[in-house]
Amino acid sequence: MGMIINGEWHEVDNIHHANQYQRPVSNYHTNTEPEGIISATQRYYLIGSFSCPWSHRTLIYRHLLGLEDHIPLHMTGGKKVQGYSANHGQPWKIPGTYEQTREKTEISTDNTIIHLHELYKFNDANYTGRSTVPILWDSKALKIISNESTNIIEILKSAGTKLNPQNASKLEPPENIKLSELSDFNAEIYDHLSNGVYKAAFAKDQQAYDEAVEKVFKMLASLEERLQHSRFLLGEHPCHADWLLLPTLVRFDIDYYLHSGCCHKQLRDYPNLCHYARRLYNYQGIAQTVNFEAIHASNYFSSQVKPLMPKHDWTLSSKEIRSIKC
Repeated sequence: MGMIINGEWHEVDNIHHANQYQRPVSNYHTNTEPEGIISATQRYYLIGSFSCPWSHRTLIYRHLLGLEDHIPLHMTGGKKVQGYSANHGQPWKIPGTYEQTREKTEISTDNTIIHLHELYKFNDANYTGRSTVPILWDSKALKIISNESTNIIEILKSAGTKLNPQNASKLEPPENIKLSELSDFNAEIYDHLSNGVYKAAFAKDQQAYDEAVEKVFKMLASLEERLQHSRFLLGEHPCHADWLLLPTLVRFDIDYYLHSGCCHKQLRDYPNLCHYARRLYNYQGIAQTVNFEAIHASNYFSSQVKPLMPKHDWTLSSKEIRSIKC
């Protein structure tokens, strides 16, 4: 994978502990209130990748909260050389105000980058860590506000609550669900499934792999059972838990089944879960946040041959789409 050490790129990556994959902690978080998003349209940029599930989460929330006109989007992509390419191998101008002053130094956003890790170095010349997406970039202060998807989602939700309260209210869980219960539920899905597929993919021995895969498929079976009794995870309407799960489901067959060793079953082998995922995919423009070709291609940039994607029909009939309640 590679990482940045003291501002320089190195082809090493410290992601294992006792042969088990440990997702590195994101370096940038913020408790910044969203007034800047509200009062200064297009000050904050969301930088992501169609191949990345954590980026996908933020794309979904930006769309559902109606923040497209407030937060510009830049999608990285292309062959991974020194990590993410900032702009499909082409130069990309760092967004910002020309001659913005920071620490008594004039910084011109005529600066262009090829690799995303150069943005991290621009932000901090001595940065040590991974070069990841998503990123919330402040084009006025010329700095990374956050590179942690959950933190970025909370910022988007806070801004969306003020800008589009009706949209934001649709993300709330049913009244009978306590926030602590929702948090525990989301954490279990994350640990066993959304991050569990990466624990399986990057396991260094059989025991670590077996433990990860067992949890992945136990969670899928549990979700399949739950969806026998409700249309969405917590009732008749999609909420926070559903949107956090969708990026994992749309990637399962074309990524995790093929490349992470999670090949016991495919998503299509869980009929309730599969149809549930299709309902979310067809919900109010969510399909626009998914790029199956980019997800599939990301695993073959270094290969001379790119196999065909597994076939899966994500469409619903017009009648079924109309039945998806807001």
